[in-house]
Amino acid sequence: MVVTDIARLNPSVPRQIETRPSNLGKVLLICEGPTEVLYFEHFADIIRRNQNKFAHLDIESIPAKGNAQRVLNFAEEFLQEETNLRKYALYEKHLVFDCDAPTDIERVIIDMLSSTNNYILSLTNLLFETWLLMHFEQVEPIYSDTKTKVGNRLEAALGKEYTKADSGLIRQIIGNGDNLRNAISHAYALEERFKNQNLSLEKDIQKMNPFTTVHSLMERMLYEMERSET
Repeated sequence: MVVTDIARLNPSVPRQIETRPSNLGKVLLICEGPTEVLYFEHFADIIRRNQNKFAHLDIESIPAKGNAQRVLNFAEEFLQEETNLRKYALYEKHLVFDCDAPTDIERVIIDMLSSTNNYILSLTNLLFETWLLMHFEQVEPIYSDTKTKVGNRLEAALGKEYTKADSGLIRQIIGNGDNLRNAISHAYALEERFKNQNLSLEKDIQKMNPFTTVHSLMERMLYEMERSET
């Protein structure tokens, strides 16, 4: 992939309510695992290579190596350290996690939203691969409500075996950026569906499968990259 290709993409995608994405600046992502880190590092690398254009952007990803509860615990401990607290004081702080564990995931989400660190939740239900699958198709519960179904459909879309934490597969999934725009559009369709059912993250995330909030961050990132090219 040519480094500047994504930066030149128009991030506009079909939405139910047309609004301009909010500005993005410095972002810290505490991620459940290495696949998530590799995904966001793909964009962080573009930003680093083009600092003359994206000087206002900074994306840092850190693996927490555990489930949603571990992500929260890690983030809270990490930001208690004075050095980290000062360094990331002006960063948006995102928690990136799956909703397959622990079983009381709603309680964990409430704890995350109650933190004084003002986390933004970039979650995916059932797992991060659900978000990756959205790069290829509009996910539907009948086809993607279990890990096995998601894995099978992702491998069919890729035309090869899917393995976690594979930077080459991440590059293939993102492609020239069109796949990402598709994923954002597909995620908005799910958001609208569950909104119409009056479901919320804090009470009903286990019923909201498949679902993600990662698209909000990625839309803003594309917007900032495209804006910096003009």
